[in-house]
Amino acid sequence: MPDAMPAETGRWFLAEGIDDIPARVRQEGAFMPRPLPSMVRLLPQTYRILAEAEQAIGRLDEAAARLPNRAGLVRLAQLRDVHGSGELGGVFSALRELLIADLPGTAGKSGVDLGLRRYLVAGDEAVAWVQAGGAINLALLSQLGWILDGTAESLGYIEGDEVTEVSWRTGPGWLGGPEPRDAYLIAGPPGAELQTSGMQWSAWVDSGCEAPLLARVALGHYQLSVLAPVAHAGHLSRLYITLALIREGALADPLLPMSEWLSRHRDEYRDHILGMVHKGDLDGFLVFFAEGVADLCRNQLRFIERVERISEEHLGRIGRRMDGIVRVTRDLAATPITTNLQIAQRCGITVQQAASLTKQLQRMGVIRSMNGHNHPQVFAVPAVMDLFELNYPTPPDGDDEVFDR
Repeated sequence: MPDAMPAETGRWFLAEGIDDIPARVRQEGAFMPRPLPSMVRLLPQTYRILAEAEQAIGRLDEAAARLPNRAGLVRLAQLRDVHGSGELGGVFSALRELLIADLPGTAGKSGVDLGLRRYLVAGDEAVAWVQAGGAINLALLSQLGWILDGTAESLGYIEGDEVTEVSWRTGPGWLGGPEPRDAYLIAGPPGAELQTSGMQWSAWVDSGCEAPLLARVALGHYQLSVLAPVAHAGHLSRLYITLALIREGALADPLLPMSEWLSRHRDEYRDHILGMVHKGDLDGFLVFFAEGVADLCRNQLRFIERVERISEEHLGRIGRRMDGIVRVTRDLAATPITTNLQIAQRCGITVQQAASLTKQLQRMGVIRSMNGHNHPQVFAVPAVMDLFELNYPTPPDGDDEVFDR
């Protein structure tokens, strides 16, 4: 083990059994982090930044409640999160195609990578589990891994979090990308020590520690990423952020596409992970994490404000009416792409009624048809699509906000 690496951050092992790993990374060896602490001490400015980010989460959760279609905003955040996690894992897809693939009845016709569609299914199952009071542990992550592998379509019964209930990693693991040549850190070898460390992580998540909310979430994410105790640990460690925020009561729904932000800042993310590994730079990692959360909250709040303006403008075209078209128009807030089937399901009407209303909305210019060979009967809401896609990520409203950040 190189002398520059302090032993207090973890243990180093010889890196064996992996071809094509960069020579520098192989020379460093495989890293096993020490157990997470029950209490952390941070710099005063770190506490302040963590508190400000937590307040931003609260403002976002409250603002989302104003939208008639909160579920639509939640789904957009989930899709963005899956898109970002796919990029970090080397799976790329156009965001527009991912939106279309998520529409009822279109998944089989979509060219979107099957792995990304499984990300969505696993995310839905995990969020429902945690919202119902289920625990976050390695038994849960193992079953989510089966969904990601395609060997299961939903979560089964989770009896507990015993060693025998976990599908442990049996081969090499690394951080950095889908191929060994992308690695910037090698995870500790499989075996009894990995299992012990994994069970310590589960116990820590269950008991928590004396630290601010976002410090606990960030530490849990870091440990799961670096341990990589189960298959698909990279994606699952990012999904853990969302699940932990819901479990802690900070968010009612998955509103923060943290993977998207990490993908856009992947070089800094790598440097802060390595800063934790090599130097134990906890304050630097937590500040980076909290600033990402706050940045995403600001972005989402701007999106909500603009969607509200778009919705009012659309309702102004319709005038004072009390029929189903008003309900549908409100539901289209935060909906870049839709179908008659989705409208029918969301608004509790028949597909035939939805088709009649979309014809009227097309004449008013609220929606336009995207009909084509690959996705028949798909409609775009141009104003929302422009906001979501063309201005992605959502830019500040003016120069003053740029300089305030």
